[in-house]
Amino acid sequence: MYIRHREGQAVKEERLFIDRLIENPSERAHLYDEFSILRADDARVPSSGLAFFSEKKLESLVKRLGSSEIRELVHQIDNEIRTRFLASTNNDNAFAHGVRPLALDQPSSDELQSYANSYFEIVHPVFPFLDRSDFEERINDAQLSQNLKTDSAFCALFYAVMALGCQYHGRGTFQPGVGEAWKFFQTSFSCVSGIITSHASLPNLQALIAMAIFALNTSSLQIENFLIAEACRTVLTLRYQKSILMDCNDAACYRAFWVVYHMEKQYSFQARSSSAIIDLDVGCQIPSVPESVVKGYNWFMASIRISRIFSITYDTLFSVNASTQPTASLLLAVDHIHKLLEGWRQSIPLVYRPGEVLQRLSFADMSTKEIAIRTHFYYFHLIIALERMRLHHSRGRQTADNSLQTMLKAATTVAELTRFIDVEPYTPVFILSIMPLSALFILFDFIIHCPARPDIREKLTLLDILSGHFSMLEHASGGLLPGNYLSRFAHIARRHVETFTSQSTNNTRNDSSSIFGSEKNQQDTSNTGDVSVGGNTESDETASSSHHYINDSFSQEPLAGVDAYDESGTENATPYSADIWPFPLQIESETGFNALFASAVSWEDLMDSARPDAGGNN
Repeated sequence: MYIRHREGQAVKEERLFIDRLIENPSERAHLYDEFSILRADDARVPSSGLAFFSEKKLESLVKRLGSSEIRELVHQIDNEIRTRFLASTNNDNAFAHGVRPLALDQPSSDELQSYANSYFEIVHPVFPFLDRSDFEERINDAQLSQNLKTDSAFCALFYAVMALGCQYHGRGTFQPGVGEAWKFFQTSFSCVSGIITSHASLPNLQALIAMAIFALNTSSLQIENFLIAEACRTVLTLRYQKSILMDCNDAACYRAFWVVYHMEKQYSFQARSSSAIIDLDVGCQIPSVPESVVKGYNWFMASIRISRIFSITYDTLFSVNASTQPTASLLLAVDHIHKLLEGWRQSIPLVYRPGEVLQRLSFADMSTKEIAIRTHFYYFHLIIALERMRLHHSRGRQTADNSLQTMLKAATTVAELTRFIDVEPYTPVFILSIMPLSALFILFDFIIHCPARPDIREKLTLLDILSGHFSMLEHASGGLLPGNYLSRFAHIARRHVETFTSQSTNNTRNDSSSIFGSEKNQQDTSNTGDVSVGGNTESDETASSSHHYINDSFSQEPLAGVDAYDESGTENATPYSADIWPFPLQIESETGFNALFASAVSWEDLMDSARPDAGGNN
């Protein structure tokens, strides 16, 4: 329970649900299966931006399409995720072994400098936790080889930086266990057991952060959560967020804390989890980081600010406690967060501002491009989550219309931004797959339910762009990443629109024939003196049914609402029904979804090769 003081008076804040539960154990929150792979609960909207489909939504699509193909496709994806996820989690004992660095040759002097430069020019501006001069001084030390053998934290940091940097020289792959980047990373990762069991320190924290950044890509997603969690645990143990720092480089410590804050907050929101970092307990300063300022855009500050908004959004809208709040309170919270998000958006220079056209000419270098894409994707990630929440709780036609249009605009922008995404092993999965997938499902759902819209061809083109993106991903990964599953959604949508258009054309011709025939019959009956009274009710109903989609426009049919939808059935759902835009099927964590975009490998098996008896140095 929180007590705030307002104008000299103590104001009692609303209690958390846990307070009510302690007071009255019979209290119940609406819980649902957090371990499902592709199932969602209709009563709650999750924070993740992945737009998979609930069973109700699948049933609606099956009836619209007249085929169970979409259900079978979703089940295929479900099975693929399950297979990969289960195959990649047999690593419970992987960290119990005292593994040592592999017998790996150091990069040559030229390679070392080249990889380090790439790291500091491309990766460092996005996650600026290292001091470049200090790191370069150590790698140019004549005792580098000896230091790598005796200092496990520096060894882990060094090889993680080499792994990150060499990816920009064609040395990375989408598959774990293959390529020079992987070998560097495996050497770095083999030091983890010693790091997490030793006394917390800044070097240990820096090593964990570097490994966590590498784990954002496809080849090591199975341990992304572990590394971010360990970095978070370490920084909290060091109390960088709240303590006066003595006898240390406080700027380096604060940089490390805020980079962890950014990574952990964004990951937690996407993974539908509360943050381990309590914002109420954060009080350290935000250091100046000039290398993260691009054309007047302070990315370091912006990343911290949007991370704080992620945290507020989860706590007030998507937590268990939030699910027990009345609808009016949740809608007020949505409005408040929209204001925070708009303030953040307006603080960004126009050239990089979300909602404005992003030009390729604005990318001074690769780091600027990633910063720009992250800025846009973070914004639209939150916009989609907020509008889905508003749509779930709103009953007004205009509000629902605005939310639907905003979601469509977000999906459209994400689709357009895919042309800037490097389909390369170094690209983080959040950029490479998660946001494009969210946009794909929003557009697919719209097309299936509104095939008569005047702009439907434009939406099909956008869906083709996203489908092409995932097909390119499958090609670039040599078939390792199954983009063909996702490209099938575009085929289903286009076939549906073509079928609808063909049926509409035939119906129009039939209607025209009926009109001319009716006129002729009227002339005939007037000549004979016979008068036809009434009409063919059955034929009228059939004609009306055949035009089922004609009025599927945001500006025509009234809002149905969830209750009306449930009573009237799927067949009568309108574009305003809250169920048209599904409560997405979610997975237990980011790792579960990421399993679709990672190899089905056992980390325990891979780590075995790093043990001394497998050829490592003593």
